[in-house]
Amino acid sequence: MQSKKVSNERRIEAMTGLLVAVASDKKAMRESVDALPLEQTMTVVEAWMEQAAPGEAPA
Repeated sequence: MQSKKVSNERRIEAMTGLLVAVASDKKAMRESVDALPLEQTMTVVEAWMEQAAPGEAPA
């Protein structure tokens, strides 16, 4: 996701794909993420990634 050759759209697709992949209700997560404006989607993904960082997630 960090390559300069990858478009922002592809990065966002990959990040939202991660959220859907780890969701217990994948259909609901996909619908929720798709309904968000781009800026809010990025906020959600960034917050999730911060919380899911190794060694930092609550036990």
